[in-house]
Amino acid sequence: MGAMNTVVNWTVSVLALGMMLVGAVRSSEPVAELNDDLPKVRGDCQSCHPNEARDWAESRHAQAWESETFAQTSRNRTLRMCLPCHAPEPILVKGFGEHPDLRAEDRTHGIDCISCHQDADGAYHGTLGTKTDAHATVKNEKFGTVDMCATCHEIFGTVDWYKQSEWGKDPNGCVNCHMPVVERPIATGEGLPARKARIHKFEGATPEMFQKGVKMEVAPREGQLQIKMESVQVGHTVPTGPEYVVVIVEARFLKGEQELAKRQTLLADNVAIDGSDTRLKPGERRVIRHPIPEGAETVQVRILHKRNRDLPDDKARVLYEETVELGG
Repeated sequence: MGAMNTVVNWTVSVLALGMMLVGAVRSSEPVAELNDDLPKVRGDCQSCHPNEARDWAESRHAQAWESETFAQTSRNRTLRMCLPCHAPEPILVKGFGEHPDLRAEDRTHGIDCISCHQDADGAYHGTLGTKTDAHATVKNEKFGTVDMCATCHEIFGTVDWYKQSEWGKDPNGCVNCHMPVVERPIATGEGLPARKARIHKFEGATPEMFQKGVKMEVAPREGQLQIKMESVQVGHTVPTGPEYVVVIVEARFLKGEQELAKRQTLLADNVAIDGSDTRLKPGERRVIRHPIPEGAETVQVRILHKRNRDLPDDKARVLYEETVELGG
């Protein structure tokens, strides 16, 4: 973008990696100071938007092309249908809802600022269209809406599930969950006030997001362990995305440090394998029961998220963990 000294509307970005717990979380942050540690972004956006650039650098969007999981599941980036959404040309060129083209250069940046904000004429879109002498801006009322996110996220049913959920009529449901509100300056420049902006980390399958969206209760009852799960603030399935993304509900029964038994329940889209879909649906309440082995004193329950079902358990992300006394 070049150096900017005035405000640009970057209040909302797009394409959150799985959509949804509704409700914006608000906090305060100072504007980030410019230094050599800033991530380098196509268009030099980090020069005027350091906070957003740092957010993005921590996101799955930044790793969309380079991630090991993507390499594995796209057959080393040879599955053509998978490639465009992981390194897209600006989605505004073809329009929201149209599958984007794969860009020819700088694919290592994944889904970046230009991917979402720039149109075919080089203007930058946002929700306010604040004027600046740094570049042309456009006020776009559909920016940050479900329709925008659906450009890529509709392909595996995430958007369809959202539209059937209790939040389905909220056009901003995706960003309200995956891009919470923060109070901070949205660009560098002397005297620019803090204002409501959006965090650009696009968080999805994290412990904080899971535990806000799924209510967990673990307790022994009549010789069985009951693991109750209730989807309370998730507008799509858990997990969501391609069929190779899975969640495992694990219970390890222990006597002291000795493992007496381990039970795992798979939450996955197995329609192509055996016709089943065991993912937790929006608003669903489910109880998983396991017999308690004789002599078990405690049980450790974990929720494991795997971006590739073939990953070993020690490579999974732990979304929830609890140890419960059994009195054995």
